[in-house]
Amino acid sequence: MSDKSPDSGAAAAEAWSRYWASGPLHSCPNAFAGNYDDEIRDFWMSFFGSLPDGASILDIGTGNGAVAFLARDAADALKRRFHIEGIDAAVIHPAAAAARHGIEAGDIVFRGNTSCERTGYPDGHFDAASSQYAIEYSRIDDSLKELARVLKPGGVAGFVIHHAGSEALVTTLAELKAFDYLRREAPLVVASRRLLRRLSGAGSAAELEARMNDRDTQEQQKEIRKLLQRVSAYGRSRPHAGFLEGIATQVAATLQQTRAIGTGAALDRLAVLEGEMTAHRERLRAMVQAGKSRDDIGEFCALAVAAGFAVDAPHELRRGGRDLLGWVVGARRLSNEP
Repeated sequence: MSDKSPDSGAAAAEAWSRYWASGPLHSCPNAFAGNYDDEIRDFWMSFFGSLPDGASILDIGTGNGAVAFLARDAADALKRRFHIEGIDAAVIHPAAAAARHGIEAGDIVFRGNTSCERTGYPDGHFDAASSQYAIEYSRIDDSLKELARVLKPGGVAGFVIHHAGSEALVTTLAELKAFDYLRREAPLVVASRRLLRRLSGAGSAAELEARMNDRDTQEQQKEIRKLLQRVSAYGRSRPHAGFLEGIATQVAATLQQTRAIGTGAALDRLAVLEGEMTAHRERLRAMVQAGKSRDDIGEFCALAVAAGFAVDAPHELRRGGRDLLGWVVGARRLSNEP
């Protein structure tokens, strides 16, 4: 559970930085149009609602601030005031994301490029800590020790953690399978880049036109058309693979515009698309690794106890009593020493 290398952490942070720059509040944009509004919201409203007026809260892995904003909602509902800070290892854009969803960022303090393994806060600085699909992406033992350090004795922590059997993980595995198909069985992007690189060797517009109409180019274009058809058909025929149709559309549009924009610009567009695909796949891969079985969540609780927490029995969080959303774990800091 704690074997993440610095290199893998850096890759994940870069992938999530790309994601947060695109503007969502949280990591479940397909399930919630705005902020969380189901049993997840209910859990956090209850957790934050148990805190006294003036409580200080640290939200780790805050992303673009969804749970931090729920903490403020809880304070407003109870006419209390909390000091709320959110940190994330990635570069985050909570103010811009909040504005897109009609939310005021207000006086919540957000810090990107800050890991939950080393927060930089003084000892005993916070009354409470929250983590929504966050701590499980980190070196968990180090993060729990750090949370124990920055929480006051008696301080509380709430965790919602990816469940290995959740619908979100089923979807993630299907998307990873689609990426594998695109890479191994229908290498559309590779074939398109090869064609564009061949065309980029033309020294003039006339030579480019000649290359675009020669036999080798026509054969490559024929191969690409077949790949476009295969990728689109795969995306249409399998659950959670529809994003492949979008990739096929972008590749086709780039190739069709090559004459107008030039081969260099076309290659640049393809490189941007590949970067987005790589980041998306990295997030999916990290999510699968983050999913916890019952044995895993037991190990998480044991690590929390070793770090100095009293831990409530974990339980599953479900939407409408059916759809599995994750594990819930509550903990309380016992003393200043683990």
